[in-house]
Amino acid sequence: MDDFRGQHSPLSKESLKTMFVGKELDQIPTPAAVVDRAVVRRNCLQMLVACDALGVSFRPHIKTHKTIEVTRMQIGDSAKNVNIIVSTVAEAEYVMPYLRDCQKQGKTVNILYGIPLPPSQAQRLGRIGSELGPGSISVLIDNSDQLSILPAFQEVAGFSAHIFIKIDAGYGRAGLDPNSETLKALLEVVLPITEAEGFGHLSGFYSHAGHSYGVASGDEAMEHLSGEIENLVIAASLADKLLGRSHKHNERTARYVLSVGATPSATSIQHLVHANRSLPAAWVTESDRLRKWIVHAQDFCQLEIHAGVYPFLDNQQLATQASPSSSTTTMATARHSISFPDIALTILAEVASLYMHRNPPEALVAAGSLALGREPCKSYSGWGVVSDWSVSTAMTTKSCTVPTTRSGWEVGRVSQEHGILHRVSDDAPDLQVGSKVRVWPNHACVAGASFDFYVVVDSDSPRPNQIVDVWTRCRGW
Repeated sequence: MDDFRGQHSPLSKESLKTMFVGKELDQIPTPAAVVDRAVVRRNCLQMLVACDALGVSFRPHIKTHKTIEVTRMQIGDSAKNVNIIVSTVAEAEYVMPYLRDCQKQGKTVNILYGIPLPPSQAQRLGRIGSELGPGSISVLIDNSDQLSILPAFQEVAGFSAHIFIKIDAGYGRAGLDPNSETLKALLEVVLPITEAEGFGHLSGFYSHAGHSYGVASGDEAMEHLSGEIENLVIAASLADKLLGRSHKHNERTARYVLSVGATPSATSIQHLVHANRSLPAAWVTESDRLRKWIVHAQDFCQLEIHAGVYPFLDNQQLATQASPSSSTTTMATARHSISFPDIALTILAEVASLYMHRNPPEALVAAGSLALGREPCKSYSGWGVVSDWSVSTAMTTKSCTVPTTRSGWEVGRVSQEHGILHRVSDDAPDLQVGSKVRVWPNHACVAGASFDFYVVVDSDSPRPNQIVDVWTRCRGW
């Protein structure tokens, strides 16, 4: 009998591969986080192709997956500049082997710590910087008090940090209004320090369009991205004005980086270059406006797109309908918007009991909020969408814009280790105790957080339910 006692213990990657690789999904204990490598590869490639076609830089966020393997796919083999965003210092420490390898290949490396800099992280970031060398660390600033932290970083790293001013483009989580006196006051403090005193280098401006999760179409997502770019152009123009210099890059000594995005807004650029799709007539206005803002921003700054959850996607992203599908399964449909075949992450769960006498009929899976997360999705009221079991995500073609799936079951309630499935369709197949189901989570970032590793399948292979690899992931802060 296979010994899976170490499934959730810190075993080595090689030990985990010995334990899992070659087995079918219905042979492993649950809950388990399953990643389809083929889908991740397609989603990453589609983003890189779009940025390259538009002539913009790309900085992937690794907070969703927290793995070296997906980071490598997000960057791509041909990249000369390896720029990433992390939400925790632990993520940066975890991918250090990959970053050092990139440097050995002659590539430049830069890590942006994606939260306005707290004092307790300065020295830890400095230690990472001391290993990677000058220019390798960027931080976010949105309060003048944070500037007093920079000397502590510099003392450990041996060089000054690159600085991005965090701009609030409408989300209201962090950052400053580009039209505010608060931003002007901050710049009046930051610019002398970065221009003369040497405690930092002002690289540019950064925003996160978290409110783009509320969109319902590609043109709405493009509108958010245009707004982000406009807000950062305003901020960069203010900095130039305070320095008394022109914003035309050929008259400047340096070009600011304008870093914009969130997965819905960032992936909407894929519509602008998608070869197999004509945009709906109603989208033309927004697509033209976005193209103009991209050109305008590039005229005097370097435009950088960032996104995080797009390699995996999830129910929240499907509800936005922001980007075109990367799956050949859906290419023949009238609208090539994302759907279930584009979601790379599923949570494998096992039916523990049945309650068919209830109205509606219900079933219990031994996977609750710690395995699935507890974040809502605007397109339905549940906590996860159940696919039919023992079938690869790449074989399911129904859209997630309505709360139905091919199985007709959804996760209706969750507690810590209990998930209650609701039968939402009269023709949903019967479940049995011991049945394995694969659940598309509402939010992939949260659903993966309790797992030490992903078991990896490949829907492009002849055996799409066979585990082909194990990817260990970072935990902690």
